[in-house]
Amino acid sequence: MITQIDVRGVLARVVPDHLTDLVTRPTGRAVRSSIEEELALLTGRTVVVLDFSAVRIIDCSCADEIVAKLVAASLADAGRDAFFLLRGLTDEQIEDVEVVLRGQRLALVAEASGTLRVLGEVADQARLAFARLATRGEARPEDVAQDLACSLEEARAALDELVVRRLVMREAGNYRPLTAA
Repeated sequence: MITQIDVRGVLARVVPDHLTDLVTRPTGRAVRSSIEEELALLTGRTVVVLDFSAVRIIDCSCADEIVAKLVAASLADAGRDAFFLLRGLTDEQIEDVEVVLRGQRLALVAEASGTLRVLGEVADQARLAFARLATRGEARPEDVAQDLACSLEEARAALDELVVRRLVMREAGNYRPLTAA
């Protein structure tokens, strides 16, 4: 299942004064709390698309309160099978979100200009494996090993890191990026 959340719409609902700017921790907390209420209603495997298209500014405190805390909570909840995908971020917003994620050793997938990329902290080999999956759409470990000119064990380790961090999905021996879900 794919669930789209218009972050600007959530902002307008919970903090009407802020129009298009995600600034301050209290604003981020209010937006995250509202999103968490929506997520609590979901069951099963879900790709949560957080759409920032109509957001003009997201500062680091809001990136931490919204993005990092949602990802961290999802990873800590073994019963929830949620994957996060960010859309509509500007290059500057991507940089700010990435700084926050790296600081907390977290990662997630962002789609910008039709291209998928990993934001945050992942091993270099896992980042390369993700890039191959994003290009291929789906692959087996043997395909990734061949593409990266590495051993099958290295490819599996990179792909498993991506799965554990919920950056890709694994089904029937194949790995695929979130938009291919």
